[in-house]
Amino acid sequence: MLSLAAFRYRNVLAAHGGPVESLESGVFPVWGRRMIQANARLSAGLSQKSHHTLYGDADGTGTHRLASVARHMAVSEALERWAFHATVRSSRAADFGFTVDPSSNGMSAFPGIFGRHARRKSMLEAVERFSLISWWEGRARWQHFDTDWPGVSAVAIDGPFGGVTVLAYARTDYGMYAYGHAAEESFGAACERAVIELARHEWVLRSWWLASISGETRTPTDLFERRCLHFSSEEGHERFKQRLQEGASGEMPEASVICDRDIPGPWADYTTVWRFALRPPSQGFLNGGDDYFFW
Repeated sequence: MLSLAAFRYRNVLAAHGGPVESLESGVFPVWGRRMIQANARLSAGLSQKSHHTLYGDADGTGTHRLASVARHMAVSEALERWAFHATVRSSRAADFGFTVDPSSNGMSAFPGIFGRHARRKSMLEAVERFSLISWWEGRARWQHFDTDWPGVSAVAIDGPFGGVTVLAYARTDYGMYAYGHAAEESFGAACERAVIELARHEWVLRSWWLASISGETRTPTDLFERRCLHFSSEEGHERFKQRLQEGASGEMPEASVICDRDIPGPWADYTTVWRFALRPPSQGFLNGGDDYFFW
């Protein structure tokens, strides 16, 4: 995929009249490998800020070996956030499947020549989320693997439209459990992306653990953050292992496409935002309790 980020994002910062208020980056270790992580924040009013306890307030995050690519990834994710918040509760919501799935599942932004590049990324995310929900509810086949990362195990989940969804997990050196998942055309590519997500989760958990030592932690109110903490615990990981010991009790749900189009808006001056959304196998990922594996 040919990215035009260097050209299309040249004026994306607020200092040049763009929508991104700030962009910062730094070294980020990913399970023993040195990478760069960048965070982008939108200008006030372009996104709905969540009151997170565990996660920061960045609107977009990117991780890559190259700092420039990490920054471009962070900007793309922030612009995707802008499109989501501007559309999800608007009069156009039904046109993009948000009345069926009001989350950002299946959304992606990519500053390429053609919209198909953003579409590919959004399709992979839709497959990832659909497969993960189906697996947790016992309706998807899967295989267990060891990975090239010491101490990291992985589950490869069969899903629709080809490709593979990988769920990676590991025990941290301070006794908690971290997870990450991603979809790609190959197991190797999906596993690498999943381990990056695992490293992000581990970083959040480490910050929480260090704060808990000094008694500075507080219970998250956000459902997804509560799930994040629950499955990082011994109790939650036992529930996760129980799911691993169970086979698929039903057939994979039919993958029904509810949106497959770009989302027009002012963000199109910088990137293409696409939504490829599938009808969720159930609403458990939104309505389930703290012990539902999705965040």
